[in-house]
Amino acid sequence: MEPAVAYLHFLAVMGVAACLGAEFFLCNEHLQPGHVRMLARIDFGYIVFAVLVFITGLLAVLAVGRGPWATLSQPLFWLKLVAFIALAVLSIFPTMRYSRWSRAIAAGEERILNGRDIVATRRIISIELALLGAMPLLATIAARVDR
Repeated sequence: MEPAVAYLHFLAVMGVAACLGAEFFLCNEHLQPGHVRMLARIDFGYIVFAVLVFITGLLAVLAVGRGPWATLSQPLFWLKLVAFIALAVLSIFPTMRYSRWSRAIAAGEERILNGRDIVATRRIISIELALLGAMPLLATIAARVDR
């Protein structure tokens, strides 16, 4: 069961990375109202994959592997968890912005996409990508420290 959980965890992390990457490249200075609906769908996929990362990570800690106490006593595990929580908190801002843009477009409002909002959203996504990139590094270091 351990390889299956690890594999599903890895696939979910790749799903999060794919969704964040797609959001990063789609949310740019050329963003059109028609792309906002696609951003919202991609963001929903991101949320689904993030939940799967959390569930499979929880399974890996509690049900398989070295046991919960070995993992929970590792400081780098907690650092990785803090990075994941920061990633989740940061993701609220783009989600709310996509929702606001979608509602405005549906209401027929024009000029809802301003450059400042787009740049700020893209900056948050880039921070999320950096945090996501740090998490496998922390996991790798933690695995080597425990040997």
